[in-house]
Amino acid sequence: MVLRMASPTSLNNSDSFGSLLRSQVYEYLRNELKEGNLKPGMFVSINQIMKNLDLSRTPLRDALLQLQTEGFVTFLPQRGIQINELSQQDIEDMYEILGALDSRVLLSVFPRIGTPEIKKMKRLNQQMLGKISDFNFNRYWDLNTAFHNTYLDLSSNIPVLKQINIIRQRLFEFNIKKKDWSRKMREMNHAEHLTMIELFEKGNAVEAADYMRDVHCVINW
Repeated sequence: MVLRMASPTSLNNSDSFGSLLRSQVYEYLRNELKEGNLKPGMFVSINQIMKNLDLSRTPLRDALLQLQTEGFVTFLPQRGIQINELSQQDIEDMYEILGALDSRVLLSVFPRIGTPEIKKMKRLNQQMLGKISDFNFNRYWDLNTAFHNTYLDLSSNIPVLKQINIIRQRLFEFNIKKKDWSRKMREMNHAEHLTMIELFEKGNAVEAADYMRDVHCVINW
């Protein structure tokens, strides 16, 4: 399948700053992934995107190479670029990596998690539960991201935070099965967040990190 997209107003091919243009293309393509306009399994033609967006090859190629490095796409000779699909094993492996990284950051920042952070997480967690009729997946995961970023943002380990962000996006924002989140699964996520908050309040750093790694970041549905 060849991608056909409308030209985004944010892209400007006359921009003299190559790195800025590459960043714009990269963010645009990621947004297309998030919105489902680029679906897992779809083949993308570089020439077609260049034509549709009035872009030169270099910034588009560089943006796609970055997406390949992050695992979102694969370059296939004579066929173009394919949007990667996640197998069940891929998902399980990524959850395991996420649990290991997230729990390690949690241990390192735990002494800095105070009353303001706990109050914020309680508020976000309650907003995530919401009403059945009001459920919107993108908003739900924006809130979920904000919940976890409340403590992750206390870390200065940029490389690890970047990897956590990429994994979360692949699992939750760009996963074609993202719409399948039922009320039951959201209630389970809400309950696990409550347990985490309780462990934060009790000051149990190791137990909180273990819970993050061995319970919250494990596929149990």
